[in-house]
Amino acid sequence: MSAKTYKIVVLGDFGVGKTSLIRRYVLDEFSEVYRATIGVHLYKHTDALAATALPVNLVVWDIEGAPLPSEQTRRYIVGASGALIVGDATRADPFSAMWEAADMFEDVLPGRPLCLALNKSDLGTEAHPETVNRMTRRYDCPAFGTSALTGDGVTPAFRALARSILSLGL
Repeated sequence: MSAKTYKIVVLGDFGVGKTSLIRRYVLDEFSEVYRATIGVHLYKHTDALAATALPVNLVVWDIEGAPLPSEQTRRYIVGASGALIVGDATRADPFSAMWEAADMFEDVLPGRPLCLALNKSDLGTEAHPETVNRMTRRYDCPAFGTSALTGDGVTPAFRALARSILSLGL
């Protein structure tokens, strides 16, 4: 029996570190060079989750940080098993774009799991715990402080999303 493949979309505003998080998770690397994603890039990754007998194949869709909701982004979301919603913990308001992305994902694929990632947590900023708690309750999902630079929280965030997908039997 072979492992099943799941599509995960990574959504968030421009410059929040979506590509850096994906590259840290999939390739275990980080680059200081910023290159905006145009359209979508796909990354394939096999992860051995301790709770499963078989490895889990993930196709991670790195979607450009377009103003949301956009029809193009909605088309990219179709067929996804789950979403990682990314915000930049160093911004004054990391949440507006995260709310929009999460709402759009739920609108396109109601009931599919998502996970929140407040990236750049290594910079020591406090990411408004009351707003994080509101979002986790609203979307019934976990939230992680992540750092693509150090790798902190990156694998746990992706694995939490993968486990949520598996628990739904998608």
